[in-house]
Amino acid sequence: MGTSPDVLVVGGGVVGAATAYHLARRGVAVTLLEADRLASGATGRNLGFIWLHTRRTGPELDLVMATRTGLETLPDELGEDFGLRTNGGMIYALTEAQAIVMREFVASRVADGVPMEYLSGDEARRLAPILPDTVVAASFCPLDAQMDPRRYVRAFANAAQRAGATIVEGAAVRTLHVTGRHITRVETDRGPITAGQVVLAAGAWTPSLGAQIGLDTPIHPMRLQIVQTEPMPPRLEVLLYGPAAVKQYSIFQELPSFRPETFATALEDRSGLALLESACQSADGSYLLGCAMDYPGFDWQPDLAGVSLVSDGLRASIPELRAAHFARAWAGILPFTTDNLPIIGRPIAFDDLIVAAGHVFGNGAGPTTGRLVADLYCGSAPALDMTPFLPDRPSLRPVAEGSVW
Repeated sequence: MGTSPDVLVVGGGVVGAATAYHLARRGVAVTLLEADRLASGATGRNLGFIWLHTRRTGPELDLVMATRTGLETLPDELGEDFGLRTNGGMIYALTEAQAIVMREFVASRVADGVPMEYLSGDEARRLAPILPDTVVAASFCPLDAQMDPRRYVRAFANAAQRAGATIVEGAAVRTLHVTGRHITRVETDRGPITAGQVVLAAGAWTPSLGAQIGLDTPIHPMRLQIVQTEPMPPRLEVLLYGPAAVKQYSIFQELPSFRPETFATALEDRSGLALLESACQSADGSYLLGCAMDYPGFDWQPDLAGVSLVSDGLRASIPELRAAHFARAWAGILPFTTDNLPIIGRPIAFDDLIVAAGHVFGNGAGPTTGRLVADLYCGSAPALDMTPFLPDRPSLRPVAEGSVW
């Protein structure tokens, strides 16, 4: 902690690790600080999906597509296996009314240039044998992918270290000291540190750090709860979303055929939580089932209501899971903004600060964000237009009742 790097990155999720990697490989002296362990926050507590299926055309899709384009070669680039699987993803429908919406959705995606197929129930079951006879249709996107999120972050961090970066775990940032337009010193659990520039990549914790220096960062916390089963025989290679997840996405809500009641569930009404109905089978045979969604602030613990909603919802949709044995459950705090886009850029009040946070789909957007931050610091032409991600854009609002993706 006695060094004074060119750039200090605060946050050890995928955004922070990718930022350190892209800076270090350009010869920048960079130190990354993580309060706990790498990937201990939102990145390490999700299903590991890199989900293009429902990404809206424009900056949202561009962020993830830029990552997806080089994804197959990324393990070789980083020099590590992070459990990448590129078998595609599916959203299944259980009623004819849902199938009508799915058909319109697929047509709109194809028109947007996103590879997508409309499948019959039989075609869906051939790709995902675990699906029951009650599935009448599905959409399938071959670009959807998955990885082990903890290994994903470690791969970026280790590659950054090999390129010269310093990675420090267990170094929580406590205080930012400011003089004028500059951050003069950063106090941590491991002592003070100074840097030429600071990158705040602390996810949902970014607003509390920014508030110390008068920076208003409208990023909001959402809790996701996930259930894992004991290993079972292999029956699922693709990623699954169920119909309860559909109503969460604006790309569905904007379709003429969409009606919220078509995708509503009595289980959600009883629990008071939303179900981002999703499932995948891990390499060890265990199923990851998700995700109960609510907004209790920074409550990291799963609760009975969330675990029950996930378990009952997925067992109802996929009866084969009734034979599954419970292994564990966990929760994560996912950051989101009111326009569903991350904040990437320099706040106008500071000369030596970059914010890179608010990623509700960080697995896909994080690596591209790291490259954009490196472009910004190095003065290079950015890989994408930065305007939609600016910290002072008018679509960011300070209050959010919930997230609609």
